[in-house]
Amino acid sequence: MLLCIEQAELRGKSFLCRTAASFVSTRIGIIPKAPILPKDLGINKERKGGLIVVGSYVPKTTKQVEELKLQCGHFLKKLEVSVDKLAMKSLEEREEEINRVAEMANLFLGASKETLIMTSRELITGKTACESLEINFKVSSALVEIVRQISTRPRYILAKAGCTRKCQFLLAFFVAQRVVGGITSSDLATKALEAKCAKVVGQALAGIPLWQLGPESRHPGVPYIVFPGNVGDSKALADVVKSWALPSRLSSTKELLLNAERGGYAVGAFNVYNMEGAEAVVAAAEEENSPAILQIHPSALKQGGIPLVACCVSAAEQANVPITVHFEHGTSKQELVEALDLVSAACYL
Repeated sequence: MLLCIEQAELRGKSFLCRTAASFVSTRIGIIPKAPILPKDLGINKERKGGLIVVGSYVPKTTKQVEELKLQCGHFLKKLEVSVDKLAMKSLEEREEEINRVAEMANLFLGASKETLIMTSRELITGKTACESLEINFKVSSALVEIVRQISTRPRYILAKAGCTRKCQFLLAFFVAQRVVGGITSSDLATKALEAKCAKVVGQALAGIPLWQLGPESRHPGVPYIVFPGNVGDSKALADVVKSWALPSRLSSTKELLLNAERGGYAVGAFNVYNMEGAEAVVAAAEEENSPAILQIHPSALKQGGIPLVACCVSAAEQANVPITVHFEHGTSKQELVEALDLVSAACYL
């Protein structure tokens, strides 16, 4: 077909082509490149968390998200945004939900954790086409606002956004009437991240473009993975996240103490009450090239809850020296069980 087009163009014909992305590379002779990895962009040593935003409702995306949670649930921090609160409840509840997710995302990214923000999977539609489209707009704008409120610079951003086929049809109809909307990766890039230009550096996986955000954006140079809603098999999303995520490096307390006994040295244990305290202990331990223990007292645990545990676990995982987390001075079996529940929630939220 390409040969026929070229011959026709030589005779003065012009064509407007609506094709798959592979047509362009074939047409202009681009040599295929391997998927881009963090090391290719020089960020493989950055100790920052990545941000994954999923708003698509196509069946393939739902399967990919389930596979992502199955394969990456042990290190992925998951934040589910309630579509019901965004689109069906009061403005106050909508704002609270947006603020909650943005606050937790900032916390997790600040602790160098891969953070998944996803809309609840139950598809909510209105009684009429207009109502369904309005729900779609509300969810789209909420995702944009959440990402806009995230001030922590992520290691990379993956946007997997879109809308159902029904909404796509409605959008095509209403755009003709000058109504604008839709959950798209473009919205997140231009509205939430304020990007006006980007450099296309390649693909994160076949059919999945990888950009670097322009200097005018809120996060200049950050890799931006544009993951279409209907691309890839069920494992594609997990494959991309695994190739870009930081490896987990949480140390074992038993191993840490056995090494100290063999080496004839002591290990400092320090009570921490917030993210700043955990970061200070880790920074000092790294400066001295020494292992350390982050301790959480029951009173601190009651006040800090899951966010405090998540900060400590994440700080320990990302440290350049062995760091462990210890529940200090528990007074009952019940306190120990509650502490373990909080650790479980912090690790698998």
